[in-house]
Amino acid sequence: MRAEIADMKPKLIRVVLAILIFVAAFIFCTVYFRKNIVPTVMGTSIAQVRAIATNAVNIAATSVINDGITYDELFEVKYNDAGDVSMIQANSPKINAVAREIANLAQANLDSLGAQDISIAVGTFTGLALLMGFGPDVTIKIMPIGTANCDFVSYFQSAGINQTSHKIYIDVYADVNIITPIDEPTVRIKAEVLVCENVIVGKVPDTYLSMNNISDLLALNP
Repeated sequence: MRAEIADMKPKLIRVVLAILIFVAAFIFCTVYFRKNIVPTVMGTSIAQVRAIATNAVNIAATSVINDGITYDELFEVKYNDAGDVSMIQANSPKINAVAREIANLAQANLDSLGAQDISIAVGTFTGLALLMGFGPDVTIKIMPIGTANCDFVSYFQSAGINQTSHKIYIDVYADVNIITPIDEPTVRIKAEVLVCENVIVGKVPDTYLSMNNISDLLALNP
């Protein structure tokens, strides 16, 4: 009986050692994968999705603006008897309509992206800088899902004696959730497009010069 027990001890030790080695190898591979491979692969995926989503948002903004939006449609400059600017009246219904149109079109463009194929070289999966981009490509599918919204931004800048340049930009924001087999990061992109500009002749009150956001101007001139 003692001999049988003595024979079983080496086998049991080998089994325990094998299990410990397997667990240690599994933990090492998991940690290495999470610390080296995942950031590299996700960085490549994020960069490509950022470019695709930014292009979709830019197309939405420029297509609406290219239809023709003039400064006079969005703002009316009023003067006092001295020839100075007394009020810059914002056309809030028109501004809100343009913002909604751009946001809706940007959202539609993002929704139409569908699944995207991302090609990553095999060497990239090693996490080693020397092997980045080497080897045949491996294609993984990712699904970008985004939500878009936009804001109008107003900039006043001196353009000479009693002349002020008033530029109107549209900032389009999109939060894009990237669904991959590895992770699901969220990326925020921003596209800024010039809508229109105008040179205002006459002294502009400091109240307006200190404003950047159109919402402040709308609050001042409801």
